[in-house]
Amino acid sequence: MFTLSHIPFLISIVLYLVASVWSIGHIVKPDIFNKKVARWSTIMGFLIHSGYLVFLGINSNSIPITNVYESFVSLLWCVLFVFINIDYLYKLPSLDTFLMPLVAVLSIWALTFDKSDMLITVSLQKFWLVAHIIPIFIGYAAFTISFSLSVMYLTQQRQLKLKLFGRLFSKLPSLEGIDKLIWKTISFGFPLLTLGLVFGTFWVKTQNILGEMWYLDSKVILGLATWLIYAALLHMRLVASFHGTKIALLTIAGFCFVLFTFIGTFFIGSKHAFQKVSNTTPHIEIMGANKQHYSQ
Repeated sequence: MFTLSHIPFLISIVLYLVASVWSIGHIVKPDIFNKKVARWSTIMGFLIHSGYLVFLGINSNSIPITNVYESFVSLLWCVLFVFINIDYLYKLPSLDTFLMPLVAVLSIWALTFDKSDMLITVSLQKFWLVAHIIPIFIGYAAFTISFSLSVMYLTQQRQLKLKLFGRLFSKLPSLEGIDKLIWKTISFGFPLLTLGLVFGTFWVKTQNILGEMWYLDSKVILGLATWLIYAALLHMRLVASFHGTKIALLTIAGFCFVLFTFIGTFFIGSKHAFQKVSNTTPHIEIMGANKQHYSQ
């Protein structure tokens, strides 16, 4: 059930939906759907989203990842932050058409985790934990952008193959331009993912979070698999000079791994940071323990 505290995020979701409709509508009926509406809806949604993130952080006295819902909200903020900067630098006119519907859907999905009983059970003020999470979240955000670009690439390729030179074709960048930006976003996200995983290894080892067999945790395994996919993508691009369809399809597969690593592992028994309250200690005790950590 929604409370007053959800209102800012709900407003952001509405604005993201407006941005989605107007960005798609601008391609179909540009005389009716003004592109500026999509742009300003995205910016306003992001600003409200930012304020909501600050509220969550103040409320928990930490970076807002104390549960799956807060983590999802934080990740989506990172996605929009990276998108706004890329849009400013490269001015791709139709990237929001492919990204904003995804952001809107993921934002609605995030709401379903608000009452989840999976809470973080370690102090968020540990240096290695923070150093582990922030680079990975920004890296995941870059991969989300590369996913949207890959869908854009395949769409434009289909337009060329079928010789559908209509409004959509004219609104999309060239295949070469999209391919280069896919490469740039992966090149930006991969070092951050690597850094986050390295710091995460130090954190797990020093804090003994997952026990002696930490490397068998499902989230660790899938995180490594995600890293290998993007490492393979970079290798194919740098060494084998692959580009185009193969890279786009592998990028989409990589994003599916990112999404499953971020969310799916919580449902297959991963102990990675978040644990079900019923499987650890009572909810009140966990929150009390966290507050004690924060006050130190």
